[in-house]
Amino acid sequence: MRIFVSAAEISSDLQAEKILRAYLDLHPGKSFEICGIGGPALRSIPGFRALAHAEDMRAMGFVEILSKYFFLRGVLNRVVAWLDRNPPDVMITVDYPDFHFALMKRLRSRSWFRGAVRICGIPPKVWVWRSRRVERIRADFTGVWVIFPFEKAFYEARGIPVIYEGNPLISDLVSGAGGKDSWITSDEVRIAVLPGSRDGELKAHLPIVGPTLTEFSQLTGKRICAEVPIPPGLDESTFSRELVSTDRVHYRLIPNGSAEVLARNSLGLIKSGTSTLEAAVLGCVPVIFYRMNPLSEWIFKRWVRYTGPVGLPNILLGVKERARSVFSEYLGADARPDLLATALNRLVEQPDVLRELSEKGIQLRNSLVPGAGVPRAIAMRISEWILNPPHGTVPRSGSAMIGVLSFLWSSLNRVRRWVRALAGVRPAGLPVRSILVGNLQAGGAGKTPMVIAIAKTAIARGLRVGVISRGYGRCNPGTLKWVGPGDPVEETGDEPAEIKAAVPEAMLVLSPDRLKAAHELVVKGVDLIIVDDGYQNLGFKADRTVLLVTDVKRTEMPYRDFDSEAAGGDYLIQLKGRSSNRFPHARRIGWKVTEVPTGPLWLWTAIADPAELIGFYEAIGVRFRSVHTARDHAHPDPSRIQELLTASKAEGARLAITRKDAVKLAPSLRDQCVILGRDLAEDAFFVELFEGLQ
Repeated sequence: MRIFVSAAEISSDLQAEKILRAYLDLHPGKSFEICGIGGPALRSIPGFRALAHAEDMRAMGFVEILSKYFFLRGVLNRVVAWLDRNPPDVMITVDYPDFHFALMKRLRSRSWFRGAVRICGIPPKVWVWRSRRVERIRADFTGVWVIFPFEKAFYEARGIPVIYEGNPLISDLVSGAGGKDSWITSDEVRIAVLPGSRDGELKAHLPIVGPTLTEFSQLTGKRICAEVPIPPGLDESTFSRELVSTDRVHYRLIPNGSAEVLARNSLGLIKSGTSTLEAAVLGCVPVIFYRMNPLSEWIFKRWVRYTGPVGLPNILLGVKERARSVFSEYLGADARPDLLATALNRLVEQPDVLRELSEKGIQLRNSLVPGAGVPRAIAMRISEWILNPPHGTVPRSGSAMIGVLSFLWSSLNRVRRWVRALAGVRPAGLPVRSILVGNLQAGGAGKTPMVIAIAKTAIARGLRVGVISRGYGRCNPGTLKWVGPGDPVEETGDEPAEIKAAVPEAMLVLSPDRLKAAHELVVKGVDLIIVDDGYQNLGFKADRTVLLVTDVKRTEMPYRDFDSEAAGGDYLIQLKGRSSNRFPHARRIGWKVTEVPTGPLWLWTAIADPAELIGFYEAIGVRFRSVHTARDHAHPDPSRIQELLTASKAEGARLAITRKDAVKLAPSLRDQCVILGRDLAEDAFFVELFEGLQ
C-alpha cells in the first residue's frame, strides 16, 4: 500500500507522526511505501521518503506566503510529478490548507485520484473566515480528521464525514502541573515564553519579547527567568541572537521541551496557536499575543473583519467576542511590550485569578481527550475508511441573496393579489373537475410525485385524466404542446417527461395558458384536469388546491409566496423534510420504495433538494460513497455520466440517478445506472380528495 502524508509545518508534523506510527503499528508485517512532506518527526519513521522538508516551507500570513511563492510552487510541481508516477492509495494532508488545496486541485483530474482515500487533517478554520472552502473540502476529500469537538459538529452539519477521537498532542502531554510552586519567589518570577516556530512569526515576535520581559521585571521588582523551548528543526542561534540575558532577565533555551516547560510554569507569554492550548491544559495561564507583517495585518483587518477570539482556549470555552476573552489576547498593534507586561503583572498581583484561570485550562483537557490512546483510535478510524470509504451528503446551503430573492418574489405576488382584490377581479373556473398541485417554494416540494399519485388514483377510479404543465419556455404564450410517449425531453422538460412515463394513459399538455389548455382537454373528453404548478397564477382557480410545503428555509431556496399564503390551499401536505412550527397543521404523507438498492453506490442528480433525497435513502440503509449534483433541471453531459460510470465501476460501485434524471439520459447510459424510484405511500388523503370532488 502506498501512503502519502503531507505535514508542512512543525506542529502538524508532530500530529501526523503520531497518527502514522499508530497506523503502522495496527498493521505489523504489512508492506507500505510512505512518502510526503514532513518535519523531523515524520522523517524519523523508517521508510518515510521526504519529498520536501517542513522546515523549508514555514510561512504565515498573506505577504509571507507570497515571498515563498516560487519555492512553494516548485515543491508543488515536484510532489505532483512524484504522485503521478507513484499513485497513492491513501492521502493524508495535515494543516497548511492553501498549499494542500492547490495540490488537490492539480490532482483531481487524474484517473487514480477518486480511487484514493483522501483525508483532510486539521482542516482550516472555516468557521472564522473563507467558509466557501467547505465546498472545496467536500469536492476534493473523502472526509476530515479534526482535533476539536466543535469541529466535529460543524462538519457533520454540512454532511462531510468526520473522524474525531480527541487531540493526539494534548493526550500525550505531561499530566498535571507539578513543580509550579517554585515559579515565583521573593526575588524571581519564572515564566514560559513561546514566540513561535515559523520564520515570519519569529521575525515579528522575538523583538517584542525582550522589551516586554524587561518592563515586566520593572513592574514586579523581581528578576525574570524566561524558559524558552526551541521547536524541533530550528537552530538555537535564531533565538539566542535576540534573547540576550541581562541582570533583569535571564533566558534558558531548552531544545524540544515545550511540554515540560509549560508543565512547570504557571504563567506564559505565548504566541497564538496550538501552544496556547497546550499551555492551558497543563495549567500554565497564557497571555496570548500575535503580530504579522503590517500589510498582512491590514488585509486581515479590512477583509476578514473577524472580531472573535483567536486563542484556541478561548474558542473552546465558547468565547464569542475577543474583548470578553477568558485568557488575555493582544493582536496586531495591540501586541506592545507595555500592554503585555501589564497583563503579565496583573496575574502576578492577583494569584486568585491566576489559580482560577489555571483550573479552567485543566478542565478543557477532558473535553479534548475523551479516552485513552487517541492516536490509535484515529488510526483505527482511518483503517475503517480505507476498507469502506465513507460517503458525504449534500446539505442545503443558504445565503442572504436567496433570502432577498425570496422576499422580493413573495412581495411581488402579494402585491399582485392585493391589486386583483381591490379591482374586484375574480379568477375563472376550469370547465371540468380540477385539482391544482402547487407550492410556495420554487421547487423541491414533491409536486411531480403528487401529480403522478393523483393521476394514478383517478385512473383507477375510471376517470379520463388530463394534466396541464406550464412548459417553461418550451411553447409560446397562446400555444399548446401535446406530450406523447418518447417525445424528446429537450422539447418537453424533465418533469412532464417523468409524468408521461409514469402515467401514459393521461393526456399531457404544455401551455402557459392554463384556461385554453383546459378547454382543449375537455374537447378531448377528459373527466378530471390536474394542474401541475400554478398556485401563483391568479387567472384561474381549480376546484381543489393541494399545496405542498417543506421545512426548507427561505434563505436556502427561493420562495414565490410568504408562508401566510398557505391559507389559500384546500389541503396542506408535507412530503419532505422535518416537521416544523411553520406549518403545524400540514398533513404528512410518506413514501414507499418498491426495491431498495443494495451494494455501494455513487449518486448523480439534478434536483432541487438533493439533501432530502440522500437523507431519505440513508434512513433505509442505502449508502452513497460519492455524491455529484447539478442545478435543478440541468441536462447531464453524457461524457460526464460515462466518466462517473467508469469511476464508480472501478471502485466496485454503481451509479444511481433519480427518475427525473433518467428521462434525460440516452438508453445506452440509463441502462447502466441504478434508478432510484419512490412513490407516495397509500394514504386516506387520496380518498378524501376525490370524495370532495363528487
